[in-house]
Amino acid sequence: MEKTLASWFFMRPGFSTFRLEPEKHRQFLFGSREREQRDQILGELEGSSYGGDGFKAVVFGDYGRGKTHLCHNLEFEIEKTELKIKPIYIKCSNFTSKAPFQALFEEMITQFPTSDVKRVATAYARLVQENKADPLIKIVHSEDIALVMSEGLTVVSDSLVRNCMRWLGGEAKVPMEAIKTGIVPQLTDSRRFGSVLRGLSHMYSEVDGSGIQFFIDEAERLNNISNADAFATWLVCLRELTEIPRVGIMFFVGANTRNDLPVLLMQEEISRRIGVVNYLELLGPGRDDLRAFMLELFSTCIQKGAVPAPHGEVMPEEGKVASVPDELVKVTNGEKRRLEAFPFEPDAFDEFIENALMGQTSSKPSEVLIRILKVAQRAIRKGKQTIDMSIVNEISAEGMS
Repeated sequence: MEKTLASWFFMRPGFSTFRLEPEKHRQFLFGSREREQRDQILGELEGSSYGGDGFKAVVFGDYGRGKTHLCHNLEFEIEKTELKIKPIYIKCSNFTSKAPFQALFEEMITQFPTSDVKRVATAYARLVQENKADPLIKIVHSEDIALVMSEGLTVVSDSLVRNCMRWLGGEAKVPMEAIKTGIVPQLTDSRRFGSVLRGLSHMYSEVDGSGIQFFIDEAERLNNISNADAFATWLVCLRELTEIPRVGIMFFVGANTRNDLPVLLMQEEISRRIGVVNYLELLGPGRDDLRAFMLELFSTCIQKGAVPAPHGEVMPEEGKVASVPDELVKVTNGEKRRLEAFPFEPDAFDEFIENALMGQTSSKPSEVLIRILKVAQRAIRKGKQTIDMSIVNEISAEGMS
């Protein structure tokens, strides 16, 4: 037998590892508790799409808790259910203490797909020509911003559209002569950043009937903004952006408790706009949660029969293999309990969970997936078709040394 995880452990077509990637496997979310938390957020997002307010929230939990995967899964669910929301994912940079707000805002603007922005801007320009929509100057109250949005985002050249998005995001020294000579060289203040987002959200609302929802990941890096002047600028800018209708902003933060959240996000003028009730904590898994998470993961990745119900709809067709390979039946001796625990032996599975729960970081989903991968690779090295107690104890001992 070929010594790969996919062949050794009878994985479904499309799976080659137990360590799933947030973007590649964004359609999967394992564990009923995880889906309950996801569905709570989805309900809030759906509700905000009806009222046009945009959902503002801070979602926090320990590092490795699965926040990045949750971000991408929310994007997938929004697209699947066709909510009237345009999701934009951003991963925070490692900001310096004096970083200008443009370090975040440029990412927010340039993450819009070029072709999509051009489509919306062109459609909106037609509405204006037909007197079915207001000229953008009435929305953004800035001649330069209105000009770039109405003329720069509708040009044929994608590279010029991207330049316009960079300029709208506050980047300096962007060549804009093709749009207008003497245009303001750089957007730097909260009022103009707010104008840009108001313009974009208005166009998406009029053309698609959609609001814009930003998912800002690794927002614990906002704690890096420690310079007093920079902090004050960021505070004013965040206050401006969180006031814009039809623009939702969710910050996903690595933090053990609410007290560990970035100071910026705990300022009264920000928390009041977000709403105290919208500071949502993702708690760590308990024993039953971890067990359910792993069993569901294995049943989804491995050819153990029908795909678990929560994932049948999103599983690619080639992965919907309902039969159990004869060789796997032989490995597990036809025993239901052994098949359920596979790739572990039942006693090794229980021991693995207990070991994971003992450490402060070991039960995090990201750490659990790393440990599963490690014991699986060790089993292959030793030529064992299942992960037994000796392997689990061996890896556990290595982790404590």
